[in-house]
Amino acid sequence: MSTRIFALIIGIDSYKSGGIWNLHSCVEDAKKVKRWLMDGLNVPRDQICLLLDSHATKQKIEDSFMEHLTNNPSIETGDAILIYFAGHGSCLPAPSGWYPSQCESKTETVEVLCPYDHDTKASQGRIAGISDRSLQALIHDLTSSKGNNITLLLDCCFSPLQTPPNIRDRSITRWTMTTKAVPDDLYCGLWSTARGKPRISKLGFFQPEASHIVLAACSPGEKAIEGKEGGRFTTSLLQAASVLPLHRTSYTQFINHLRQATGDSQGFVCLGKHKDRVLFDDVPFPPDNRFSLASLDKETRLMKVGVGAIHGIVAGSEFSLHLHNHRCSHNPSIASLVVSDVHPSWCFARVKSQASALPKSCWAKITRWNNRRPFHVYLKSTFNSFIRMWKLRKTLPSKPDTISPKNGLNVLRVKRPDLADISLILGTENVVIIQHNPILIGASKRLEIEKRSGNEVIDDAARFNLHLLRKNIDNPLRNLVDMELHRLDPHSWSKISPNYLRDETATVPYERGAIYQVTLHNKSKIDIWPYIAYMDPSRYSITMIYSSNSSNKAPLRSEDSLEIGSGRPGSEALTFSLDDHNHFDCGYLKIFLSSAPVSMKVLEQDPLPHWTHDIAFQGDLPAESKPSIPVWDTVLATLIFIRHPDGNP
Repeated sequence: MSTRIFALIIGIDSYKSGGIWNLHSCVEDAKKVKRWLMDGLNVPRDQICLLLDSHATKQKIEDSFMEHLTNNPSIETGDAILIYFAGHGSCLPAPSGWYPSQCESKTETVEVLCPYDHDTKASQGRIAGISDRSLQALIHDLTSSKGNNITLLLDCCFSPLQTPPNIRDRSITRWTMTTKAVPDDLYCGLWSTARGKPRISKLGFFQPEASHIVLAACSPGEKAIEGKEGGRFTTSLLQAASVLPLHRTSYTQFINHLRQATGDSQGFVCLGKHKDRVLFDDVPFPPDNRFSLASLDKETRLMKVGVGAIHGIVAGSEFSLHLHNHRCSHNPSIASLVVSDVHPSWCFARVKSQASALPKSCWAKITRWNNRRPFHVYLKSTFNSFIRMWKLRKTLPSKPDTISPKNGLNVLRVKRPDLADISLILGTENVVIIQHNPILIGASKRLEIEKRSGNEVIDDAARFNLHLLRKNIDNPLRNLVDMELHRLDPHSWSKISPNYLRDETATVPYERGAIYQVTLHNKSKIDIWPYIAYMDPSRYSITMIYSSNSSNKAPLRSEDSLEIGSGRPGSEALTFSLDDHNHFDCGYLKIFLSSAPVSMKVLEQDPLPHWTHDIAFQGDLPAESKPSIPVWDTVLATLIFIRHPDGNP
């Protein structure tokens, strides 16, 4: 699940001007921040613009700010935006008229960020950096179009006092004098929307009432220093981000932690009228569906976990326990559990090991599914992929009972493709999969998956197959629940097609934007909570497209029917998409049927973004009070989409 953070990251060590002291770790700091965003906060690579050294000229920084941030149609209001700068800061005397006349004096200065070409010749005068006035105008324009969820990180300083200790640390201080640019050069380089707006505040980049957040390495007059490990501010920030529960940490709390951790060596700064917000306004830290609620059972002293047989849990499945269920926020395991008793929608698990006392309630994450039959993979090497395939082969066992570290599945490497569920070939920019499972033959037999590693694709494929193929062997609702699939008129919401489903397979003439309705018929004597997953074998994605709510009233009553796609809240019509270059595709609707409400979101895997409207499960663990013997079952339907031969979309 990617995070909606968009970042402009700037790091400059080597400056164009021979009169500026080069730095040593700004470029590496910028790369570290990028890695933190990608690895720690799940930010996609294409949402990050990285400018280093000679690529970070004044013109390029301003152009990238506009193209990647202000005018980026992908950024929506409320998305988190990060602007990071590591390099030299400086200051110049304020030119005439820069501040209102009543504030003007000979000692007024202007703070600037030093781009790569700072203090060098320009078409008019010299490059006098990016002034606080210009950057404030750029951010104001950005706020007007994208909202104020903006964080500005500055690992530099502007006017350190020239005391003996500061002079001694000159070579490791992120500050430089501006020796050739003159005050009027500030006007020449002023951002267009800042012109005609005199600067009233003399606080430079440090505006307490700014709508954006400013996190800075030090206060005015202090120094920002760097060492072999990087800038002190950036190093401390990244270290704190790896150990703090960021989902409940405000900017103020974050900076206070940095100050306590580093002492008085450098006075980190946090400013902005929204500084008491959670970092990035909580955008990177949504609830993680891989976690399920767990609580200590008073009678048995076992942990009761809110997943059971309907989710694929069996005796011997294992969990790790955690204090919260938020993504991208430090969440170490406090204990491990092994399942001892499985019920339809929950289970009992005993503590296998623990690092601390267990709270009454916490969150459990599956670390081992304990699937009886291993998922078989054949690795096909090519001349160009030999080394990469050799590294992948070392991570896959050829003997049973070795668990994948990501999804907790038994995966086995086999020596022949006829023994495999999939064959895998590593391309230079993608992973090629050949599917051998008979149930998937209706789907594309050969897949090309981009932006995923070989291990990630194998884990996704193994988990997809586990949930596609598993079922309740007792089959208590066999022939008692039927499913229909109809196309709807988008205006009247009436059915305009026959039931596409015949013998658990539907052949659907594809048309872009068409909407559909699923109808379930319950011929049993029990009330049912149904949950529908759309399973796409071309992406190995699992998306819950309909979830029953947690009320006491079951949506699918005994000897009754339920229309899913009626247009009522929580029952939006279904839509399917077919890539423009495909004339044939296949997917699966898997219906999970339960006699009690239960959350099924734990099954989701790379969910499709246009299906996000289902009703979230809320409340305590399912009580399963009725019927007296709870039941669960599944219904599987294959959907085959065919585009008209004339290319009709």
